[in-house]
Formats: sequence, structure tokens, C-alpha cells
Amino acid sequence: MLAARAKKEPLDETLFEQECRGAVSLAVKRQCDVGLDIINDGEQSKTGFAQYVHERLSGFEGEPVRRVTSLEARQFPGAPTGSIWQTPCRAPLSWKNFAAVERDIAILKDATKGLPQTVFMASVSPGSFTNNNPNKYYPDRLSYLNAVADVMRKEYEAVAAAGFILQLDCPDLAQRSYNFPEMPVAEWRGIVTENIDALNRAIRNIPKDMVRVHVCWGANEGPHNYDTPLSDIIDLLFGLKVSAISVVGANGRHEHEWRVWQGVKLPAGLKIITGVVDSTTNIIEHPRVVADRLVRMGRILGPDNIIAGVDCGFGVSGSVAPKVDPEVAWEKLRALVEGTAIAREELQA
Repeated sequence: MLAARAKKEPLDETLFEQECRGAVSLAVKRQCDVGLDIINDGEQSKTGFAQYVHERLSGFEGEPVRRVTSLEARQFPGAPTGSIWQTPCRAPLSWKNFAAVERDIAILKDATKGLPQTVFMASVSPGSFTNNNPNKYYPDRLSYLNAVADVMRKEYEAVAAAGFILQLDCPDLAQRSYNFPEMPVAEWRGIVTENIDALNRAIRNIPKDMVRVHVCWGANEGPHNYDTPLSDIIDLLFGLKVSAISVVGANGRHEHEWRVWQGVKLPAGLKIITGVVDSTTNIIEHPRVVADRLVRMGRILGPDNIIAGVDCGFGVSGSVAPKVDPEVAWEKLRALVEGTAIAREELQA
């Protein structure tokens, strides 16, 4: 049904909502059964982390365009580096189906009623919105970015008003190679600053403890050899007016960046959701590996300032078969829980 929606084929909305309810209930149950403390709806109703806005907002008409290929794709044409088609914005942005947001909120409320877990819901950040839905209408990038922030604010505030933590998904804050491959890092930092300013503007009415950000270099199993170093952006990330920042820390390109945290002072009240499970591989981490990663970060930042997390979501495939087998994904989450228990005990010793 999601594939049909992405192709703009007719869809029975009543049946779709019914299927979403079942899928969200199952996702919530399995997260609880695994032992997670912080859970969500699995984004079961969404065609993509940034593409779901097409069904909710006016402005996306006409044929898609191909995004410029990443630096990795140029170096390795045969590797899975993710050259994709995107639907541009060709008219003023406005809400045409806010009921879809209200539906998702109602379904997640029903599925989590009475549960002790903290619940979050993900939304695309203004910067990622602009990167994944090119501008063909507004006079310049900044005008488009600000229009996106003003429109998406309604969704952000609705999520927080429902009592859920709002998670803004932000590959726009790290992923230069895919979105601005020709731009020098020093200049691109200005883009990141604009994106952070737009995000802060969009969440200005939401208490800081109700918002967190997921910083991402892309969830694909590609080379990633042009990923921006965390050290090049960490000072900018501290400008986010949020309570927690999720940062990749388990894959082979970024695991070494725990050293970056040794040289910074964490802003008061900010927690780091450190990636200790790789979301791009079918290898199930040993709980001891998870624990070692957490203990290391806990000793640098303090145990109370870290949360154990996954590098990114497991739905990294788009319209093709999952890269990580769904049952393997659940076992990886179980290893996350078991490793966290070991780390908690060692950090309290």
C-alpha cells in the first residue's frame, strides 16, 4: 500500500488506516518485548523519512528530477551510493492533508496507552525537507527553507502537544557529499548554520525537553569515504535548542569519533544518543561490544548524559527489499538492550 501511495495510485484510505493501526501496534509490542525504554511507531504510515510530506502538503506537482550524484558515486559508479529521483516543489507550500498527521498521532496514542516507556515520533527537519524535495518555486534556497520551517511547524507542535518527544531527522546537518558535493566544507558550514536556525525557528514554541535531533550521514551501506568528520560540525550542533542529539557511532566509518567527545564541553542539559548498533549490516552485535561502546562514552561524557541508540533507522531500503533482515533487526535491538544493562552496571560500579 505504501508503494502504491508513492506511485500516486488509488488507495482505500479506510483500509490503509486499519493496516497502519495493526502495523504500529505490532511495532510497539515488539519494541516493548525486546525491552526498549524509548519507543516509536516505526514510521509505519510513511513512504520515506522525507518523502511522506508529498501526501500532506500542496506544492509537489510535475515530473521528478534526478539528484546530483554523490562524491562516492562518482568514485565508485558500481557501488550502492544512492543516486535517486526527487519530486521538486513547484508551487507554494500549504497543508492539504493535516489529517494524516492527526491520524498518526491518534494511532500511536492508542498503541502506547498505559505503557511506561517514553514515546517519540519522527518528522523530517526543514533542511532535510529542502534537500530531498528540490526547490523550483521559491526565489532562493533560504526563502524555501524558511517557508518549509513555517509550514512544518504545525506538524512539530502537534506531535509535542500530543505528549510525544519530537525527533527531527537531520541528515542535512552532516551529509555534504550527497547534497552539496561541489561545495567546500567551510562554505557548507554556512548551509548547516542556516538549517539549524530554521529548525530552531520551527520549534520555538516547543519546550526543549520535548525535542531531540537525529544527525545522520545517510543510512545506506555505501562507501561513506567522503563523510564529513564529526569534528567539522560538532560546534554547530551545539547550537540546536534540543534536549538530545543522536549521533552515529557504531559503523566502520564513524566509530573512531568517540575521541571527538574528549575535546568538547557538553552544553548543560544536553544528552547524546550514541549509536552503538550499526543499522546497515546483518551482523548482530555482541552485547559485550555494545557495552564497551557505552562504557567508553559514559566515562567521557558521564553516564547520565548518554542514551544507547542505533546509528539510524533500519528502513534503509526505499522500495526494494530490506538491506537488514527484519528479524535480524529485532535481534540487534535485543543486543542493544542486553549490552546497555551490562554497561549500566559497570558505569555504576
